[in-house]
Amino acid sequence: MSLRAQAPDALKAGDLIFGLGAGGQEKLLLVYRVDHQGFSARHVTTQMNFRFGRDGRTRVYADGGYITIVSTARLPPELHEVALELDRKFAARPEYPDSVLTKAEIHLLLTHKKHFDANLLPAD
Repeated sequence: MSLRAQAPDALKAGDLIFGLGAGGQEKLLLVYRVDHQGFSARHVTTQMNFRFGRDGRTRVYADGGYITIVSTARLPPELHEVALELDRKFAARPEYPDSVLTKAEIHLLLTHKKHFDANLLPAD
């Protein structure tokens, strides 16, 4: 079994992973459920939920969209905590001024892609 195919086996609830949509849209995702069929994760900033198969990919939706996981690399602990805080913030849907992003949240959103790009899963 390839390393890419094994990657979902190592996931657990609370992990942050990185995926790409069919059009190349970047997705910072929080895993919240893992079972023998796959895992469920939500997009941190939109709170949209997605179900992934063991292959690390969602089904293809009616509009042709899908998401493929491209990195499961662990974020550094300080960025991981900021991402969890950001997920909680977006889940609460606060009103202004509580919705204003902190410097740490802005830093995360501007830099997480570089971390994941440096730690991509191998291509099959």
